[in-house]
Amino acid sequence: MATPQEDHESIARRVGAANLQAIRASTGLSQAQFAAAIGLSDRALRRYERGERELPQAARLAIIQVYKIDPLASAQLAAAVGLGGAELSPSATAVTGTEEDFWLKLRREGLEARERNYSPLGQRLLKIRDYAFFSAAVYFAAKQVALELDLPLGLEINGIDWMFLGSFFVIALFLFSVVAELPVLKAARHILTSDRGRRAL
Repeated sequence: MATPQEDHESIARRVGAANLQAIRASTGLSQAQFAAAIGLSDRALRRYERGERELPQAARLAIIQVYKIDPLASAQLAAAVGLGGAELSPSATAVTGTEEDFWLKLRREGLEARERNYSPLGQRLLKIRDYAFFSAAVYFAAKQVALELDLPLGLEINGIDWMFLGSFFVIALFLFSVVAELPVLKAARHILTSDRGRRAL
């Protein structure tokens, strides 16, 4: 726990130094080897391990990337300032309970899943597919509205609207792959529970 005289910077230095030494000891590497692995000089690593300087974010992220452990874990920092039981958010985004937060989170999870499961080329192809499907769906819907209102829309040659046929083909081609990626159950559960919550109010 922090003493009254200890400021936040010195707490971060102390916690970082202890964790840095423990992480390096667990790897069995020398200071020179460990420093090279995370992109630091021997001298800089010695300073961080002695708590003379605060571990910079770049070095912290390198340790997380290479060794899958955070030398300045939030729970440890909270305990060091006397907030050991604090419930810490995994991100800096405040939880406001609005529907927009849920949908943004769902979108972020989808993008993270793509990054984990597809190569950069695969991700680009999926993005092209998404744009093609969205454009086709918008045109298809606009064409239906135009037909209902008897408005001219589309590129007709010999009485055939080739854009309409093209959009139908794109929708039919990609429909199952698009739907397979959608978190339908999670979205449905959110909609149902939020409706119940609104009715309870």
